[in-house]
Amino acid sequence: MTPHAVTHGLAGLVLATILAGAIAAEAPAALVTATQKAGATVSPRKAGTKANPRAISLTLLASFDPAQVKAQIDAGNQFAMTRGEILLPKQGTTNAKRFPGCAPTRVLSNEKRCPSGSLVGSGTATGVGLNLVEPVTLKVFNRPSGAGVTVLVVSKPAAPVELRDIVVVTLKKLPSSNPFGWRLTFSMPSTLISPVAGVLASVQQLRIALPAKYLKKNGKYVRSRGKRIPYIATTGCSKGSWNGRFNATYTTAIPVDPSSTDSSQTVDVRVPCSR
Repeated sequence: MTPHAVTHGLAGLVLATILAGAIAAEAPAALVTATQKAGATVSPRKAGTKANPRAISLTLLASFDPAQVKAQIDAGNQFAMTRGEILLPKQGTTNAKRFPGCAPTRVLSNEKRCPSGSLVGSGTATGVGLNLVEPVTLKVFNRPSGAGVTVLVVSKPAAPVELRDIVVVTLKKLPSSNPFGWRLTFSMPSTLISPVAGVLASVQQLRIALPAKYLKKNGKYVRSRGKRIPYIATTGCSKGSWNGRFNATYTTAIPVDPSSTDSSQTVDVRVPCSR
């Protein structure tokens, strides 16, 4: 089994659960019968304003019921994600363009060479594929020019397969006419969907934390109009919640054709907030 394959299969789900807080609803005739569960905690829940954004810490959780995953695998019906889209609330903002960024190639070759301040999150995940149970650690790095994030996935010392690889996620601001404010997207290549011939990889458990973070230069906080500059922040609370959506497509086919998917799930998001 190649490290390159399994790692991306795990990392591709890292940013696919941002702000997800509900159970996925399956498409009709979906071949993926395991139900994606995901959630998030945000602190503080009291929102900032456009004039005074409030920095937040965000913890992301995602899982499949182990029994449901086992049932699919035992029935010869493995599954893996092919593409993901995360739609984020309008009542949020990011100053990622102003923060140090680390190029994906540098993250992969040696993350210790990334600029100070570019590391914005960390976490853990567990991947399952046939008889493989693979625990990994996660590090999230800001990309240059606020283009998104790069997730570095490294196997834990006791893991059965030695892994080290990345997944790149792209961030885009949506037009004001869109009900959501931001979009994160990624695609999974065939070698990452299927770690080895005859095996599809799914993520059974994931946890990642993005702590509240402020821009620094030469060891001191950078200020704008006397206020520190947050990495991610809230700018309001609409009707008591921050709302988002996670769309994902999956395949159960072996051998894998990345352009062909046979199932999809959607997670509608509701994270309580107050003004």
